[in-house]
Amino acid sequence: MLSLPNQAEAQVKPAWAAIKKVADPDSDESRIGQAMHRLLEWVVPATPSKAPHTWSDAQRAAVAELFGLDAAQVSQAHTAAAGILTGQGAWAWDASALAWHGNEVALQSRGQLLRIDRLVQRRDTGEWWVLDYKSTAAPQNQTALCNQLRTYRAAVALAYAGQTVRAAFLTPQGALIELTPE
Repeated sequence: MLSLPNQAEAQVKPAWAAIKKVADPDSDESRIGQAMHRLLEWVVPATPSKAPHTWSDAQRAAVAELFGLDAAQVSQAHTAAAGILTGQGAWAWDASALAWHGNEVALQSRGQLLRIDRLVQRRDTGEWWVLDYKSTAAPQNQTALCNQLRTYRAAVALAYAGQTVRAAFLTPQGALIELTPE
């Protein structure tokens, strides 16, 4: 079973205190999606195992408090995050497959601040992957989401000129949906 090592968990706990509860209540769906993102941010890449990743009770309680979720909603966020972690994009948390990885990576592009859910560089190919978590099963059918992901990919391509940059959506259903190059 994969779990957040005690040392890493100790590092994220103080951050919980610094994060204020979401003041402007969003829709339930939005808050559950935000909780899913937060859970995925806390996953430390490891060597894959047969057991699914688990989050501590403290982490589950933290997302409940931060996003104003009840137990059923936390369970939904947990299930969605686990679906992403065990799906076609599971390699993005496999320490042996990664040369570099980051969550909520901030980039400036054309005067706009961008936040990439997960940016990784594969060890085997050297390719950069821009990964965007979506709670919908078919984000590729939404023009605005595709345009946003294309913007992220273009910004990373500028930052790593001459290197291959690919982009994909990751969904709770376990799909890795690559955005086709333009």
